[in-house]
Amino acid sequence: MFNKASVFTTCIMCVLLSACVSKGKYSELETNQDQTQTKLTRISGDLAELRASNTELRDKNEQLQNENKQLSGMIEGLKRDLQQERSVVEEKEDTISQLDMTRREIEASLKQQIAQKDIKIEEIEGKLKVTFVDKILFDSGSTKIKDKGKEVLLTLAESFASATDRKVVVEGHTDDVPLGEVLRTKFPSNWELSTARSASVVRFLQEQANIEPERLTATGYSFYQPIASNESEETRKQNRRIEIILVPRQ
Repeated sequence: MFNKASVFTTCIMCVLLSACVSKGKYSELETNQDQTQTKLTRISGDLAELRASNTELRDKNEQLQNENKQLSGMIEGLKRDLQQERSVVEEKEDTISQLDMTRREIEASLKQQIAQKDIKIEEIEGKLKVTFVDKILFDSGSTKIKDKGKEVLLTLAESFASATDRKVVVEGHTDDVPLGEVLRTKFPSNWELSTARSASVVRFLQEQANIEPERLTATGYSFYQPIASNESEETRKQNRRIEIILVPRQ
């Protein structure tokens, strides 16, 4: 049998043991609480970073959407520009095709005069120019078109008739030889002579070839736009010329 002293000792030991267990458990709970708080703090930081990242991504998304709209607008603008350029190219191709057709018609109908170098045909920057040496159209110092010249002009006008989208510009040119005394009674200078000759051609094209007057223009350049030197008769006669040019209507 245990005596009273033994029982008392045992009771004291149980109380002390119970106190030790409770203190250890408390320490463990405190540690767990600290760890939990640390985790919560870390999670709160991660959540704040995620929110900031989400805001940044949303801003970038809005920026990309705006850039996409701008790019879409630019693409549409480029498409319109490309279509306009294609239209211009197609129009130029049509014009070139029409000029080529007109040129072939003239070359076929005036083959003899071209071979004799009385007439020259050129395509220059979308314009068709037919150059006549003056002797085929006019006698020296005259503004009256010769019969042979009228035939040639009528033949040429047949090729011009269908080119209704073109104006017909007639330019008169002379050499640099001063007019004689008799001729000066009619034309004070080469200015008046060159202009009068181009006007005669224009009037003939209107009245005899039925070219609409709205399409016709007459100009004179005297001897100030030579195509050869004026040092010899051979070169001067190249400068005495009438140029008839098909140009686009404005």
